[in-house]
Amino acid sequence: MFFFRNYLYWMLWGICLLILLFFYIKRQKPVRTFLLGSITGLTALFLLHFYGEAVGFAPTLCTANLLTSTILGIPGTALIVLTHALTA
Repeated sequence: MFFFRNYLYWMLWGICLLILLFFYIKRQKPVRTFLLGSITGLTALFLLHFYGEAVGFAPTLCTANLLTSTILGIPGTALIVLTHALTA
């Protein structure tokens, strides 16, 4: 069961990365769009970390979570919450 969850996690991560890569490429200002997505993803992660106990899940600020939220933005933070819900 652990192998399936790990495989599912990396599959979701890869799909989100491809979708966002195509999204950024189609924009007129891809770097600006990426920076805005990164800032909003990190903000969502920090808000969830500090105020997440009210909703039942407060992720740690480890390297994996920070990179996921930075690269994928808000969908990355949603992916963190989704993987927590799948493992709970």
